[in-house]
Amino acid sequence: MRYRLLIAAGLLASALTGSAQDANIAQIKSNAAIRARTPEGDRDYYGLWVKDRLMAPPKLKTRWESAEDSIRKRGEFVTLCGQAFLAYDDKDALNTVIYGDSALRTGFDNAQLLFYMGYSYEKLGDYKQAERSFRAAKSRGFLGGKEAFSAFKQRMKERKKKGEMQK
Repeated sequence: MRYRLLIAAGLLASALTGSAQDANIAQIKSNAAIRARTPEGDRDYYGLWVKDRLMAPPKLKTRWESAEDSIRKRGEFVTLCGQAFLAYDDKDALNTVIYGDSALRTGFDNAQLLFYMGYSYEKLGDYKQAERSFRAAKSRGFLGGKEAFSAFKQRMKERKKKGEMQK
């Protein structure tokens, strides 16, 4: 008797579990029918976008129209950067800034160029741009950039005390 009762209870439990699973499957099917049937929609719905994002190579944002455009812009950058370096060596702050800014507009950058531009902007009296350039040089890993930025901030404090800074 007990044996039959246990078998009946087991069959009842399996029937209830099966119907619960059927209800769960029915719910998934109804949700899927409502959902847009696109690969992106399915991946979002099932949480696979996380796997895609973690496993996929990074998508690089293109700055240039083509490879030829990139090569041409890189050539322009090198030329303008060289002119900015020569101007800096000649202690010509204005031309350093002009050529340096033109070089940066090509889409490339160089930590040393940003560093030189920082000193040139400071020499010209444009302290906000000087600070931006020093920060950018530091963030791009310019050797001694942290010290140069700290020294710039110290000079700004001294200028402020003397009243040399313009508002």
